[in-house]
Formats: sequence, C-alpha cells, structure tokens
Amino acid sequence: MLKNLVLLLALLAVANAVTLRKWIASHEKTCFYTQVTAPGQKVSFYFAVHQGGNFDIDFEVEGPNNRQLFKGEAERQGDYVFTANQLGEYAFCFKNGLASFADKQVEFDISVENEVRPEDIAKRSKRDEAMNSVVTIASDLGQITKFMKYFRTRENRNFATVSSTESRVWWFSAVQSLSVVLVAVIQVYAIRALFTAKRSRL
Repeated sequence: MLKNLVLLLALLAVANAVTLRKWIASHEKTCFYTQVTAPGQKVSFYFAVHQGGNFDIDFEVEGPNNRQLFKGEAERQGDYVFTANQLGEYAFCFKNGLASFADKQVEFDISVENEVRPEDIAKRSKRDEAMNSVVTIASDLGQITKFMKYFRTRENRNFATVSSTESRVWWFSAVQSLSVVLVAVIQVYAIRALFTAKRSRL
C-alpha cells in the first residue's frame, strides 16, 4: 500500500500544472506561456468562460516560431491535448472579440507532462502491475477533475441565466404594475372630465 502511494505521488510530481482565473477586458488580448524542454512531452490545455457576455471567447495556441496549432472563435470552452515535438515556448492566448463589450472571466489549465510517454506497446507491457495501476488511477483522477470543472462551468452559466431571468421578470412586473396604475389614473381623470363637461352644459 505504501509503495503504491509513493508511486502515485511520484507520478503526480512529474506533471507541471497551472490553473488560473483571469478577467479579460473588452477588446483585450492576453497570452500565457509554457516551456517545453524535451521533445514528445504531452501538453494539455483546458479553458472555460465562467462569467460575462455570452460566455464565449476567441483563443489560439501557438508553438515555437509563431506556428499556429489551434484557433477558435466564440468558443465557450475547450479541452486539447497535443504532443509537443518542438522545443521552445508555447503561447496560449485569449482575445475578447471586437463585437463584445463585456468583460469575461476565463478559467484555464495548462499542464506539461515532463515524463515522455512510451508509445511502443511492448515497452508499456514491461511496466509492473503497480505502476499500471498508478497510471490508471491518475488518468481516472484527471477525468474526474475535468468533469468537475465542466459541471462547475455549467453551474455558473445556469446561475447567470437564472439571475438574468429573475431580473427581467422583476422589471417586467414593475413596468406592468406602473402601467396598471397609470391607466387607472388616466381613466379616473377621463371620467371626471366627462362629467365636468356635462355639468357645464346644463
């Protein structure tokens, strides 16, 4: 049991991960960078818009020499994993589009796996059973974390929808009540003016 725990902690230590939340102003472009030091490292990139506007944002991922790897417009969230075959700096940029006038809060996660995964099946089969179990557990934990992030993002969007609907209902009710009072006042003055006109004729 202790051996498995040590192996799990060792496996978790080989990955560098950064989870951040950032407010991106209207018409602002913000980039974040990570360094790949060995060819074949796995880079994962996850983002989700939590607040602001229509919950969408433009993004792009660039490799060394400004080589574009991924690009998207008006995306609400994304989850990408790729193999970094070139050494150097990788850029992850968010841009709050020209058509948007609202600030947006983006949560994103950038992780670089320092240990290169063996692609050969024969090499994988040589690993002992404990190591395979640790890798499976780590993979399952990663999936659970992604699901939790997805549901938290959905919860934030649904809460924003409920708040917006509540605000609209309140304002509609207030305008409707004012309209009823205004119509009642106009009717009172109209009937009063009608009877006043009849008296003046007599």
